[in-house]
Amino acid sequence: LTGTGKTVVIQQELLKRFDREKYSSIAFAFSAQTTSKQTQDIIDGKLDKRRKGTFGPPLGKRCLVFVDDLNMPAKETFGAQP
Repeated sequence: LTGTGKTVVIQQELLKRFDREKYSSIAFAFSAQTTSKQTQDIIDGKLDKRRKGTFGPPLGKRCLVFVDDLNMPAKETFGAQP
């Protein structure tokens, strides 16, 4: 299904149903150009650094990560994204 507002509905439901005092959230979408390094940087950048190599949500909270468009097609030979 394309253009039916799935992303908006999910984001609204997640924000409405989770207590912001107990949960922090991270939402982002992939594109054909998104690398694993960029994904790691996005997530790590929104978490607290606890010690070397260890990240987490603010103390006393849980973190909810919403990833949209995970199955984006790879770029073809000429750089177009189907």
